Amino acid sequence: MKFYKRAVLALAMAVTLAAQCRSQVLREVPAPATLPPCLIHYYDSNLGNSETRLILYKSDQTYVEIYDYYGSLLPLGTSAPQSGTYTYTVDPQNSAHAAITYTGGNLGADQLYFYAPNSGVQSSSLIIGGFISAFTLYPQQSTNGGTNMSNRCQLAIGGTGITGFVVQSGAPRWVLLRTVGTSLGSFGVTPTVSSPSFTLYDSTQTVVGTSSVWSADPNLVGGYEIVFSMVGAFPLKGGSDEGVLLVPLNPGAYTATYQAGSTGTILCEAYILPF
Repeated sequence: MKFYKRAVLALAMAVTLAAQCRSQVLREVPAPATLPPCLIHYYDSNLGNSETRLILYKSDQTYVEIYDYYGSLLPLGTSAPQSGTYTYTVDPQNSAHAAITYTGGNLGADQLYFYAPNSGVQSSSLIIGGFISAFTLYPQQSTNGGTNMSNRCQLAIGGTGITGFVVQSGAPRWVLLRTVGTSLGSFGVTPTVSSPSFTLYDSTQTVVGTSSVWSADPNLVGGYEIVFSMVGAFPLKGGSDEGVLLVPLNPGAYTATYQAGSTGTILCEAYILPF
């Protein structure tokens, strides 16, 4: 009997502690009164299911879904970029709740509950299998565009090029990295490398990302082209095998190591987006 009582007491304490922790973690804060020009990253991951969306919200009340990826136990693949206009409203009954309603495409509406000034959960995903979709809001920075660095070099088969850069910010920033080969031919550069790729490391030499062929998925090409234009990067040749990576990075130092499938000229680029 004593053991039973102790077990019940321990369980009750555990439930109470869990409830307290949950209330601390999920304490709501007021949503922004208006939605600033920003990127919002929507994502969830639960029991093998994952979904990632990245939407650009402009000051003229238009939006562009520039990256949209769905993966799960039954892979659904990707979908093409969508665009249109949106409205943003804050619930007068709950200041932490805001809704973004879309016109154009088939996005419908996003119901956002803020638990920090720039993050929270999107409730609409709760309808499907009980998954909670999180979101992070990245306000547009005061800069007029992205910060860019690049270096061009000759790379032999089996050789490695190395590029380093630093993200200086008070919060994570979205970064676009590209490794260019074939597209340099448009500028009269020859010979150029084939199948260029790279791996990205942080200051502890932990891998934080790897490139993928930008043209491999036709549904993502349009989104990448929008990002290229956003940061002032020249277009890549249609169907080329060049590698790209679009990723949010915490402030700090990073190193990218580049490889290629043939000898030639390679251009290594990093653009820090104004978000």
